Amino acid sequence: MATASAGGTLVIWWPAFTVGAYDAVFFDDMLALWAVATAVLLSGAVLWRRGVLPWAGALALFLPSVWIVLDMVAPRRQGFPYLHYVEVVLTMVGAPMLTWLLSRILLPDYAALPALQRLGAVAVTVVVGLLAFLLGQFNYLFLTCADFDVSGNNVPPHCAQGPPFHVSGQNTGRGGR
Repeated sequence: MATASAGGTLVIWWPAFTVGAYDAVFFDDMLALWAVATAVLLSGAVLWRRGVLPWAGALALFLPSVWIVLDMVAPRRQGFPYLHYVEVVLTMVGAPMLTWLLSRILLPDYAALPALQRLGAVAVTVVVGLLAFLLGQFNYLFLTCADFDVSGNNVPPHCAQGPPFHVSGQNTGRGGR
């Protein structure tokens, strides 16, 4: 269960944080989700005879590719005003789905696990996603604008002013490590 949970949380934590901090899912997060979903989809196709990837799972894994195609064909000037919400939903729903599908493919005895443990891996992914979103929303409580700037990220609109928490091993006066 821990392996499956870790895989899912690696996919969801940063997009959830950015939705909290910036009210956006960045393109590289969507492309990361697409890459993982496509890898799992292709792996499932290779292992199709084992029956590890149900049709509904294959369809779910294909959704990030659908989003990319929609973004390519949507008119740039007028566009689809709600396409952003589609990408947020795909990311937030996609990560728990990926956790479940990765578990089915990578863990040979997955079906033998009790149902609560199988659902537990997905639940852990959802909880980490929610926590990451909240960390993004309340980033000003533990990060500064300089922390975002030093890391190469854009500064979110509601960050706290001040020096970065920890730069190059130097204590910056905020209780460095």
